[in-house]
This record gives sequence, structure tokens and C-alpha cells, in this order.
Amino acid sequence: MELPNTKAFQDEFTRSLLDSPKEVEEGYYLFESDTGGYSMLWPKDAVTDGPPFYQRTGESFEKIQFYERNEKENYDNSFSTTFSTYGEDSLESRLNILSSGVSYYGEYEEIETDKTLIYCAKKELPLKYSTAYFYFGYILSKENEQGLEYIYVTQCIDESKRNCNIDTEQEEKRALYYMQSVIFNKDE
Repeated sequence: MELPNTKAFQDEFTRSLLDSPKEVEEGYYLFESDTGGYSMLWPKDAVTDGPPFYQRTGESFEKIQFYERNEKENYDNSFSTTFSTYGEDSLESRLNILSSGVSYYGEYEEIETDKTLIYCAKKELPLKYSTAYFYFGYILSKENEQGLEYIYVTQCIDESKRNCNIDTEQEEKRALYYMQSVIFNKDE
């Protein structure tokens, strides 16, 4: 079978994580975790490397760092997700860990979907050649003890170039869409 000409399927390790070369919606594949705990959208041009960028411990923990970089379009998006089975009892400690990881000490907005509670926030970080825009949250299943920390960062590779066009409102919507696309599987 011929593989799609996308970065995700041309990269051997990334391809091993994805279930099908068929896009579940335009521009996205489905990532179904080997933990059996969740699934989420995976951008067609996002890739990851093996350990330490991918870690899994049985069915209770999984961390993935992946990125989508386009030098011609002058953008760099990075993603970090951490799945755990700590549940609502550890929500406060999970938010503290997330806050510490992104150096954010503000309030979180709570968004409720049919099956999840999402605690999300955002921040900007000026860097040497650009500004990084962080959109992050903790997604908690309403049906079981599963949760997922989700961090999405977008920035221009070089802000001084004319084609540095980050629409922060659009990126915030995209980040929330990613978080809302997470589906937790019910305990068997």
C-alpha cells in the first residue's frame, strides 16, 4: 500500500503510532493510544521521535511530544500530551504540575463538554527571534479516572520575516478544538 505523502506517514516512528493512513477529517489522522485510554486528532504534518519524546508505562501513563514545522511558511507548532489515570481527586495537583511546567500562575477557565471537563489557559512568551503563544489545559473525563494534559505552542520561526502571521484568536480556537477532540474510552 502506498503511504500518504504527509510528514506523519513518511516518518517511520510517527507512522507506527497512527492507526490508519486515512484522514478522519481534512488534515488530521486519528491517534488511538496503546494505553487503550484515549484517542485524539493528529495533524498530518506533525511528527515525533522515539524516547524520550514518546514514553508509555502500561495502560496508566503516556507522554508524547510532537511538532509541526514549516520553514517556508515560517511557523513552528509543538504539542505535548500526558495521559494519566489519576482522576478528579488529583485535579488540583495536576493543574499545579501543568502550571509549573509552563510557568503560568493564573486562573484556568473551565469548559464543559458532554463527556469532559477542560481546564484551560493561555500565555505569551517573548523569545529572541519570536513570541511563543502557549495554549494549554487539563482534560478530565466525566466517566472515569482518566485525564490528559495538553500543551500547544505556536510561534514564527523568525518574527523578522514578512510572512510571520500568527492569528492568536485563530490559534486559541485551534488549541481548544484539539482539546475538545480528545475522546476517553470507557473502562471495560
